Amino acid sequence: MSRADAQLLGQDMTAQAALLASGAVSCVELVTQQLAAIEASQAAINSYLHADAGAALAAAAESDARRRDGHGRALEGLPIAVKDNIDVVGMVTTAGMETRRGNAPAPADSPAVAGLRRAGALVLGKLNMHEAALGADNDNPFYGACHNPHRPGFTPGGSSGGSGAAVAAGLCAAALGTDTMGSVRIPASYCGVVGLKPSWGAVSTRGSVALCRRLDHVGPLARSARDLRLLLPAMAGYDPDCAQSRGIVFAPPREGPLRIGVVDFGDGAGIDGDVQTAFDEGLRLLSALGHGLQPLPAPGFASGRARRAGLLMCEAELLVEHADDWAGDRSRFSPLLAKLMGWAEGRSAAELAAASQRVDRAQVQLQQWLARCDVLAMPTAPQRAFAFGTPVPANQADLTAYANMAGNPALSLPLPVAAGELPVGMQLVGGIGEEYTLIGLAEALQQAMAWQPAIPDACTAWWPR
Repeated sequence: MSRADAQLLGQDMTAQAALLASGAVSCVELVTQQLAAIEASQAAINSYLHADAGAALAAAAESDARRRDGHGRALEGLPIAVKDNIDVVGMVTTAGMETRRGNAPAPADSPAVAGLRRAGALVLGKLNMHEAALGADNDNPFYGACHNPHRPGFTPGGSSGGSGAAVAAGLCAAALGTDTMGSVRIPASYCGVVGLKPSWGAVSTRGSVALCRRLDHVGPLARSARDLRLLLPAMAGYDPDCAQSRGIVFAPPREGPLRIGVVDFGDGAGIDGDVQTAFDEGLRLLSALGHGLQPLPAPGFASGRARRAGLLMCEAELLVEHADDWAGDRSRFSPLLAKLMGWAEGRSAAELAAASQRVDRAQVQLQQWLARCDVLAMPTAPQRAFAFGTPVPANQADLTAYANMAGNPALSLPLPVAAGELPVGMQLVGGIGEEYTLIGLAEALQQAMAWQPAIPDACTAWWPR
């Protein structure tokens, strides 16, 4: 097995890009080390469902040639990986489902993947995920559990758990995930990386396996906020072939002190005490940067009601998305997924319409909060990562779901925690098209924290040397 330099692979994408540009490391060297780390990690983390070493090395050699010729692009030779419900040409898109294991490979890249390739990125492979993207722990019954790199036996979050784990463990420079009620941001929070859910429609969802078209987003995960400046422009753009695509014009970042909205959830959100303590420290850092904290009232109705309404919408749409397989051998669905879809089968049209109206209420609630501030701050998830085999917290997506229901951009970044503790995330939510305000604020916070990405200590147990 080849060795892998943890210091190199633990750097963020921006730093790796600088090393490639200077010639300090070649694209082939970077990808070779990346593949060695992937191979070594699989028994412990299981973040990849498929890695294409030959294609990745061939693309890396082409990138080295482009750089030598002076034609290097913004992401030239940087290795990314893709959640396995997003199409990559020549690779099967399983969506973490047994029903799709034998499908034909995708005939084309999804628009997000195609955009990243045009910018020079290369694709290492496809990432583990929760079955059908409807779940919170990435304990996949058909492809195996994906483990949190910070603590084996613990969830990396769902449903983009493989994306969060791979980025945290240095197994790609960045990853793509999908986010329907928090599935990019929750793994980012649990794994100690940065995750962005862009404005609804800013990144085309064509070429992905739908969970709920009203709530679905494609978004990047990376090791630092500044990496999002490289990733977002390559991914975003209006797609006339996607009904959910919108011509979002990104606003320039807001200048000067911002009004940071802080919702008084009280005990209603069930935020763990240690998460609240870390979040309060994040608010203190925002204040020290000169931003003002704007207290906001508690939500007008329980956050969990909106989350449950969104869940029903997802379950109902799965019946459409997977209709042919559902009509066949249902043993190829896990018992839990079959139970959820079967329950949705018994719901009436009126119940589905009522769920949509509850989602509307959550959208209005977020709009009302943002009318009183520039950026909303809240914990990403009410808890840290939890052990496999323990009950999944019912409130896991209560705080992230608001942004999906309203279509607003939302970003999760890791907060400072004591050595050996599991990560905690802070979520920043802005107005439609205000991604760069969120990115700039997150960058400033990471600078104030003296944030330095690094491979988690637990990875030393399997790291190739």
